[in-house]
Amino acid sequence: MSGSTVTLGRLLATGLLRGHEVLGGAAGLDRAVRMVVPGVSVHAVEALAPGSVVVFGPEQLTLDLPGADLALRLAHGAGLAGIIAQRPGSAVPLATRRLADRLVVPLVVLDEIAPASVAAAFDPYVRAPEIAGLRILGTTAQRFQTPSADAGRLTRTLAQTLGGPVALVDAESRFVAGEPAVRDLMDRPEVRSHLVAARPAAGTFGVGEGDALLVQPVQLDPDAPANFWLAARLQTVTGALLEPIRQSMAIAALSYTAYVARTTASLERTGRHRSLLLGELLDQGDTPSPRAVERATALGWRLAGRHTAVQIAVRPGGVVLRPGEPVADLDERLAGHGMPMGLVERPDGWVLWATTDSSGPTGSSGSAAASGSAGSSGSAGPDPAAAVREAVREALLSVEADRPGLRLCAGIGAPRDGLAGLRSSLAEARRGCLLAGTEDGPATVEHVDGVSMKRMLVGWYSSPALRSVAAEVLTPLLEADPHGELVRTLRGYLDRESSATDTAAALGMHRNTVMQRLERIRDLLPVDLDDPDDRIVVHLATRALGVAWEEPD
Repeated sequence: MSGSTVTLGRLLATGLLRGHEVLGGAAGLDRAVRMVVPGVSVHAVEALAPGSVVVFGPEQLTLDLPGADLALRLAHGAGLAGIIAQRPGSAVPLATRRLADRLVVPLVVLDEIAPASVAAAFDPYVRAPEIAGLRILGTTAQRFQTPSADAGRLTRTLAQTLGGPVALVDAESRFVAGEPAVRDLMDRPEVRSHLVAARPAAGTFGVGEGDALLVQPVQLDPDAPANFWLAARLQTVTGALLEPIRQSMAIAALSYTAYVARTTASLERTGRHRSLLLGELLDQGDTPSPRAVERATALGWRLAGRHTAVQIAVRPGGVVLRPGEPVADLDERLAGHGMPMGLVERPDGWVLWATTDSSGPTGSSGSAAASGSAGSSGSAGPDPAAAVREAVREALLSVEADRPGLRLCAGIGAPRDGLAGLRSSLAEARRGCLLAGTEDGPATVEHVDGVSMKRMLVGWYSSPALRSVAAEVLTPLLEADPHGELVRTLRGYLDRESSATDTAAALGMHRNTVMQRLERIRDLLPVDLDDPDDRIVVHLATRALGVAWEEPD
């Protein structure tokens, strides 16, 4: 016999038993199978060798009768790896199914069964596991010939094929799909060190008696780090079975790579189309071409009505993302908060707008968040911009929570009518987004038009002369500390009304550290932080630092 064994779960995954159902005892599907034998009688079960799977015909065992419970108890006592029987005419009693669960004896049913045929079909795989390995490999190739539709289907299909739980995680080991318990195993130190290695590679790790965790990188670029990791917890994956299972996971990973690449290409094509169309509409003024109107209509955009524009961007200094990386998550979360239009990429972020019917003076139309897409209308309400602001902030907070280190900001324009109004609202949204980028905290959202003080700040920040002075003031801090910790501490201190205690709490450091940094800052800066005029200039300078206020081309 080969240096490896197979499990009942893996035998079922070969597809030899079509239409089978596991009624109970699923926790025992990863137990090693030593032989598969036709059943003679219920009482003969206790004489079978441990690790056997017994196959009963309807004449030997009827699962809706009391003899089924006796067969389960005898199988448990003899250490059997499972029972296969024909489905009875009536439902199998719940007590019998629960007994199988409690005894951890897999109970598998088929609509029609020939015990000798089932035993003969499984016998070669049990005696020569390399045959089972080849069957698994062939089944994998067949099932993943067409790229998986999504992560959930990927993990379900692979788990059925391998006969064990599977999980998909992202590059930072965050759970994506599959079985969460498998994801938890990836926190083990030896697994973690493998996942962060310079060159991603498949790996196998022992995680219990007879169990192994197999990990497989999913790479969009073969020369780059892994974008995702597939992981499977399996039993008895040594010898002849190990290599076919590794190759099966590689096939699944390649299939998912093809799906992601195809989806990305489609999104990029759609994104470029939407971006070019919006630019064309804005350039054409109040009389867009019929072709542009047709294309906008096909995308579900409403050009008439009252538009409340939104611009979203990644805040300066946040985590570095691949181009367009958060768009899919943002689209999904925004749609969940009543704004399903879809983001349009612009030179300095992404935009979208909510449209309501033009009725009454600006600011009196219905809730834009309720109307959501450009193709819907809203009911009367007091402040559409406020509704949009709340919806956008909730969506941004949700995305940030899933991506530690990511900081997003957004600006909201005033509701304005028609294509010309959309142009104006988009310009206001951009200024609001730039202003939000100067704020500290998660998911900052600003509505410039709503408060005159915000307009004054935009005017100050967008003045090249004043920003030049601000940059000159902060240069000594940046030269002394290129990482920006001194500027960050100074900003936090001024944001919190010069309270060292509140600054330390907000920045997660000891108050003495804040005081030491402030002492160094005072030595470096050519200004007096106790002077109100100096203090306000420095405060505004720390907020505007790193924000590109130039108008886009």
